[in-house]
Amino acid sequence: MKKKQIIGISIVVVLIAAYFVITMYASHVAKERADLVMAKIANFADVDYKKLSVDLLEMDVRISDILLSPANGEEKIKIDEIIIHDIDNKSDIPAFLSVSINGIELNLQESGEETRRIRELGYTDKLLVNLKADYIYEKGKKELNVKKIGIGADDAGEINISFNLGNIDLNPEQILGLLFMYPQIIFYKARVTYEDESLVERLIKLGAKEKNIDAAEFKMSLIQGIKEEIEKENDDFIKKALVEIKKFIDDPKKLSISVSPSKPYPLGLIMRLNNVKEVIKLLNIRIKS
Repeated sequence: MKKKQIIGISIVVVLIAAYFVITMYASHVAKERADLVMAKIANFADVDYKKLSVDLLEMDVRISDILLSPANGEEKIKIDEIIIHDIDNKSDIPAFLSVSINGIELNLQESGEETRRIRELGYTDKLLVNLKADYIYEKGKKELNVKKIGIGADDAGEINISFNLGNIDLNPEQILGLLFMYPQIIFYKARVTYEDESLVERLIKLGAKEKNIDAAEFKMSLIQGIKEEIEKENDDFIKKALVEIKKFIDDPKKLSISVSPSKPYPLGLIMRLNNVKEVIKLLNIRIKS
């Protein structure tokens, strides 16, 4: 056997061995992360799932075909998948977490005012809801950086919130103290973004139906009403905000609200402000469509 052939076979053997080692490690990571998340969920519901897999490149753990049985005996909840991108497995309250929960099935056939209103928007059998969470807590600095808390529904829209807080203690022994210490929490910045799929159009159609007029006519009446308010408004911020809201209703794609004060402020100080214009100025609030 030639030297090149021996080298080639050796490389193949090493690659196969490496693949099996990586696969075994990935399976271990997947099981560990899945057990951790299931343990957290088990505090309020029994959980079953059919499939567990892991992305070998990004090490994302995917738990599929999940069935939750709430402890209060309510109807079981079906979830398409939970994707664990990253999680702290050393703390009772994870210091970092990145997870996506896709396809939470809401049964719209149940009785009740909330489901009735959702059905009026044109959703009939079920609604699939998606959740996202991505945050990091720096224990030494007592800073919480929430990169994303998101909730959305298929064929509706999605809202995402991000914010930064300081002087916040997330130790389990101190967690109840947040109820009394929250005025001392430092607020740095925040952002809320809404991306529409069809929810605004459905709301306009529902509003038109209740007024017994055409949807296009109802939409134009909303826009005209906002135009009139813009003309009457003297406050520059409110005028600009109304302009952006008008643009969004006219072409509903994306609407964002950013809060970026010139310096950090404690929540207690912000909550003591009674004048809306003072809050807007202090927090440097901006609305953009």
